[in-house]
Amino acid sequence: MPEAVDVTCPCCGAVLKVDPGTGAVVWADPKKQPVRDFDDLVSRVHTHKSTLDEKFARSVQQTRQQKEILEKKFEEARKRAEADPRKRPPNPFDNE
Repeated sequence: MPEAVDVTCPCCGAVLKVDPGTGAVVWADPKKQPVRDFDDLVSRVHTHKSTLDEKFARSVQQTRQQKEILEKKFEEARKRAEADPRKRPPNPFDNE
């Protein structure tokens, strides 16, 4: 059986061991990342935290808007029901 061939990935720089018979990747060694500075890591954490805070604030605002929309729809449906109390609400299964 022929021995596996080492190939370097042009995209990520990982070393791949490829079986020449099947062409399948047998093993992948990811490229070693350089050691990062602690201050750089702390600044990235703060940036990530601020991004998450912004997303959370947008989510809260969107939830409030959705609540207002649902309340308006409910009020409109209630007004229509009061206008004609004998009329039944539409049944979604009546159209089948």
